[in-house]
Amino acid sequence: MSDTNHPFSEDRIAAVADERGVSEESLDDALARIQDAVSRNDDEYEYSSQHNFGWRDEEAYYLYGDGIWETLRSELSLSDDEAEAAREVHRREMVASAEDRDGREALDGMFSEGAEPLVVVDTASDPPLYGHDV
Repeated sequence: MSDTNHPFSEDRIAAVADERGVSEESLDDALARIQDAVSRNDDEYEYSSQHNFGWRDEEAYYLYGDGIWETLRSELSLSDDEAEAAREVHRREMVASAEDRDGREALDGMFSEGAEPLVVVDTASDPPLYGHDV
């Protein structure tokens, strides 16, 4: 289950860390730093032109956009391995949620157009509006 540091399970983190050759601790830390980087005051997020709203479930918001991961890697000084592992965790979480919603086809279309996933903890009580807090 997720916590307020990020919405990803220990199992998903462990699997990706093992496959990508990074430590679980460094990946977990990178995921928490990413969550913090996109947070605003009081753990809210801004849905802007950089992050398109995909959907929301009981645990997270599923956003997507172009260039998200290069920006995060640079701003947070993540190694290439950490950034790639973190992106894979986000991608797998988004794919699993899309499959639960029967929305895999739409997700494949997003990714084929170069969009990148970003999954953030759901702390809001209402759906986001463009340019407003999530």
